[in-house]
Amino acid sequence: MNPRKKGNKWEVQYRVPGYPKAFYERFDTEVEARLRCAQIEIARKNHNLMPPASAQKVIPITMSDLLDEYVQTYGLTHWGDSYYSLTKHRIEDYIKPAVGNILVRDITPRFLDECYKNMLNTQAKAMAGHKDVEKKISYPVIVKCHCLIRSALNQAVRWGYIQINPAVNVSLPRMPAKRREVWTPEQALMAINLCTDPNLKTCILLAIGCSLRLGEILGLQWKHVHIDEKSLEDNSSTLEVKQELKRCYKNSLEDLEKMNRGNVYFKFPDVKECSNTSLVLKIPKTESSIRTVYIPNSVAVALQAQRAMQEKRKELMHGLYSDYGMVIALDDGRPTEGRVIDRAFKELIVSNGLPEVVFHSLRHLSTSMKLQVSGGDIKAVQGDTGHAQASMVTQVYSHTFVENRKRMAGLMEDTFFSGVKGDAAENSAADAKKEQILHLLKESPELADLILAIAGGAKSRLN
Repeated sequence: MNPRKKGNKWEVQYRVPGYPKAFYERFDTEVEARLRCAQIEIARKNHNLMPPASAQKVIPITMSDLLDEYVQTYGLTHWGDSYYSLTKHRIEDYIKPAVGNILVRDITPRFLDECYKNMLNTQAKAMAGHKDVEKKISYPVIVKCHCLIRSALNQAVRWGYIQINPAVNVSLPRMPAKRREVWTPEQALMAINLCTDPNLKTCILLAIGCSLRLGEILGLQWKHVHIDEKSLEDNSSTLEVKQELKRCYKNSLEDLEKMNRGNVYFKFPDVKECSNTSLVLKIPKTESSIRTVYIPNSVAVALQAQRAMQEKRKELMHGLYSDYGMVIALDDGRPTEGRVIDRAFKELIVSNGLPEVVFHSLRHLSTSMKLQVSGGDIKAVQGDTGHAQASMVTQVYSHTFVENRKRMAGLMEDTFFSGVKGDAAENSAADAKKEQILHLLKESPELADLILAIAGGAKSRLN
């Protein structure tokens, strides 16, 4: 029996005959914990091992200690590198300052309700390089913090610290749901035609034509792109999504590698010394994200032009080009980070007066258009987007365009309402005739004299 480090404490776990659950005891130092282990072993040999006096009481552990244990015991075996890094950031910067010193047994739904309400008025952590340092903690961040607390307290129930999870009955502040703004197809075409940045233009084409995420676009290498004359003739050009480009914290990557959960294909050399992050090519976020996508011919031709431009640049640089085989690369061949494309995309929007959207909205636009042109073939669209659940295609990523709704109303009129008869239809036809007569009289005033003469002659005959 050996003690285990749990946060700032040393924990001893043991079982007592006749008791269904294991018992946990915590000590401030390793020496105390090992002494307790020796006492337990002696008592077990003498067949007089008894549970601790506090066996019927809830173990007094703070939320801070629980969260440390939760990350080390649960997080390292379940989370990927990005989620692991983000979770540690949210715990250290948002959750611990709010609830870290509170004992787990003292957490109540009412306490968490008030905590989340107060977080809405709390200043957010200013990240390095961000200009807006006065922002408050956003509602989506509070929701994610709540999910973390609820999951950690679920583990506390499993580990015997508490009997029930108080976070289950929490009511989060109500906030209006925001639907992502998306360009119309006409606006997207305008943006493509106005774009003069080759890298950005290629990214836009891949996002719309192949439904790729930005990380997948930036992680794409030429060895995964298959275009030739035959494939252009029969529309069979393809690309393979096998990896994504991401900047990850080095300590998170190291922690996961120790657990044999590293999912990194390649680490790019650091540009800055003493950097705490690395730019890597890694496995995509879900298994379904690994896929083969057919490339529209216009996008395939643009990719060929992109490759030709890179080959020319290599010749001009005389061996100074760092060739990593990236489809989207900087002038020296190094990979292009997402913030570079996001900044260029924003400049394109501002300089041309286009509706303000984020780059990821192009994936929404792509999904909506593919649903339309495929006649609603959800599984085919899902194959391109790489979503694990088909419901994501229809519930989150599909958007309705105004022109499609107008066209749908016209089709309803032609296929159904044209056969409706009644006063409303007759009145509508009469009004249309009146409008037509008035229009003719305005264009040819002499027709009015002719109509009056005809009407007068008809009246005299009747008399």
